[in-house]
Amino acid sequence: MISPAKLANADQVATAVLSTVAEGAAAGSRAVDVRVWSGIDLRLLPDRGLDVGAAWFRGTPLAWISPAGEQSPPHPDELAGNAWRDAWSGGLVTTCGLSNVGAASEGYGQHGTYTARPALDLQVERTTSEVTVTGTIVDAPFTLSRRIVTTLGQGLVRIDDRVVNDSAWTAAAPLLYHVNLGAPLWDEDAYLETDAQEVVPRDAAAAAELATWDEPPAVADGAAERVFEHVGASWARLTSPGVGVELTVRSSLPRLWQWVDPAGGTYALGIEPANCSVLGREHDIATGQMPFLDPGEARTSWLTLAARPV
Repeated sequence: MISPAKLANADQVATAVLSTVAEGAAAGSRAVDVRVWSGIDLRLLPDRGLDVGAAWFRGTPLAWISPAGEQSPPHPDELAGNAWRDAWSGGLVTTCGLSNVGAASEGYGQHGTYTARPALDLQVERTTSEVTVTGTIVDAPFTLSRRIVTTLGQGLVRIDDRVVNDSAWTAAAPLLYHVNLGAPLWDEDAYLETDAQEVVPRDAAAAAELATWDEPPAVADGAAERVFEHVGASWARLTSPGVGVELTVRSSLPRLWQWVDPAGGTYALGIEPANCSVLGREHDIATGQMPFLDPGEARTSWLTLAARPV
């Protein structure tokens, strides 16, 4: 690591620029652009739950960006049913929850409303070893405190979350980190690995492609998305020899899902650590798989993304 005594200004190795988007679909939304020497650069989106938008490792783009692209968040009331997908910007990390994950269920829309909530108390700290961004997001009945760190000199990002149930009742509290990867990282020569005990398809569309879950599919317009659960997995690793980057995703959450969309103009890979299924809250409550938080109870979780050249 470079000695601070050798730097005239920390801007030589790390910058964090707060701004408000001036035009386009995201006009009026806040952004924090973080750049670090020899690490992972991040575009953070405070008005979308302090999620992570675009990201690069030593010039290689990591994140999948949705067809809609970066846009201002919808009002949470607009996310009924399956409207979440149309309002989704993609990006390296999208947080799903905090009252529903997966299919719309029990009056809650697909993947909940977290990513439509603004971060309060936004703070940025910078040293010659890392840049840290923190914020607080209220998604009633929960309050989530988030800390994001990207490290200089190595491709490492860590997200630490603390969720508290602020209500007077026990509440279902599902959470999923939707890590979204796209071309050129997810391309013909890439391959995916996990430490799963078993890979289980969600439905018939996934079952038909079970033998090739670990490789990028051919572009197939009109093909159904494919979702798999990697049972018992604690990490997933995407290696892309063509661009010379390996990206490893780890989390404290107990379940790991994989989403593949082969359609041209979409073409995405999702690695999705979670504490629940992707079938919606009604399913998880009925099957005894739903995590709950009692009044005043707190839960912590973390997600790391580690990139290195190969």
